[in-house]
Amino acid sequence: MTPQDPILHAFERIVRRDPLAPLVVSPERRATVEDVDALSRAAGAVLAVCKGRAFVPGTAVGLAAANGPGFLASVLALRRAGFAVLLLDARTPETEALRILGSLGAPALLRCPAGWPAGPADWTLTTTAPTTPGDGDLGIEGSGFIKLTSGSTGTPRGIATPSEALMADDAALAASMELGPEDRLLATIPLSHSYGLSSLAMPALVRGTRLVIPEEGSVYDPFVTAARLGATFYPTVPAYVDALVRTSDPPPRPDCLRLVITAGAPLAAATSARFRERFGVPIHVFYGSSECGGICYDREGGAAERGTVGSPLEGVSITLAPIDPENGEVNGEGGEDESGIGIVTVESPAVSLGYLPKPDERLGGGRFRAGDLAAWRDGELMLRGRLDDVVNIKGKKVDPREVEDVLAQLTGVDEAAVLGVSAAGRNGDVLRAVVACRSGRLTAEDVVAWCRSHLSAHKVPRSVILVAALPRNARGKLDRSALLSLGIDSRV
Repeated sequence: MTPQDPILHAFERIVRRDPLAPLVVSPERRATVEDVDALSRAAGAVLAVCKGRAFVPGTAVGLAAANGPGFLASVLALRRAGFAVLLLDARTPETEALRILGSLGAPALLRCPAGWPAGPADWTLTTTAPTTPGDGDLGIEGSGFIKLTSGSTGTPRGIATPSEALMADDAALAASMELGPEDRLLATIPLSHSYGLSSLAMPALVRGTRLVIPEEGSVYDPFVTAARLGATFYPTVPAYVDALVRTSDPPPRPDCLRLVITAGAPLAAATSARFRERFGVPIHVFYGSSECGGICYDREGGAAERGTVGSPLEGVSITLAPIDPENGEVNGEGGEDESGIGIVTVESPAVSLGYLPKPDERLGGGRFRAGDLAAWRDGELMLRGRLDDVVNIKGKKVDPREVEDVLAQLTGVDEAAVLGVSAAGRNGDVLRAVVACRSGRLTAEDVVAWCRSHLSAHKVPRSVILVAALPRNARGKLDRSALLSLGIDSRV
């Protein structure tokens, strides 16, 4: 065991206090605290091969695990072995996973595709690079976890996060949202994502809060499962809320479900209003970032209808850094501009240590400067856009450069541009790929099939336009307005 890891300490206390308490439940299955602890030992047996190959403490090992006790057990096993947990989506294609691990120097990947594993046979371990001492040591000490975020070069970057920061984030969320030991958390978002890690996995691991996992099925299943198993708290995303309120005959909100929050993408005011009118309770907006955990929370409910994302969480300090009109960067003088708009800058104990493999001045020293522009309104934060061109797809950030790099490897592609475009009736954008290729060489289906085999599902373009050449302005730069105005496309 790594004695200094507070997450392990907290879980060990739970094991001693109440080993038979249910920790993860579904309509058909149940895993107790003791079960998860035993599964972590099984995963540890699989990881033993790493220790035998001289992987030193602090080595980053990738984890791709489905929601369920298998995810929690995998995290515990990796931390007990002294490895930093490099979090990947469970559905990440192998080629993409290996590319990410290679870029971050992680020499191994632990997979647990079964959310409810039975034993060591349900885990696989793949070594991805020569296993010499120091592999995976990325140069930032104390990184218990490595989250992923979009990078400016087209390759995802790592966010080195200590266990202490995750513990601080969990405490801030519990205090701000008034979550207690009696709460039951409805788990539909991936535990491997920052939102799911903080809102679901951490409460289970450090406070023994029960996770309720719906069996896969229709849009109605979360409410049905919540009613059956007594879920009280439901963190979700705007895309699900929008789909739910658009159904003709949704199930009633279970009386036990007292708090529904949404995060990851903007929630439309109309969607928020429909939810409140249909289910009799407001939906609460939660604003956060992988780099610093929670930032703001809508304690009253209905912030989307007010055009805000709520007020700062407990222990979080927010300032709006001034914008240099010449280049859009921080100018280092004064506060926000005359319009009241500035760059969101966060200070809190939950801020991560830094970016990997290369540091960035925007993150470190307990401080994170986000890419979001915002202004204050009556004590609440109102987002006003972004400084970069990262696209938000159903709550997941996509760097267009990464998708463009993948498209460039497809035979027949001369050039490609990827961007987010609005779609009627949707919360947020869809991803569009404009592909320059000679006539007859490719179809939209060819492009999508290539992307599906090399990228996670949310990074696959839903709109594909084939052109002879990408539009450019008189200075030779891509004409963004022209890319946005292209109207004849193939949607997949």
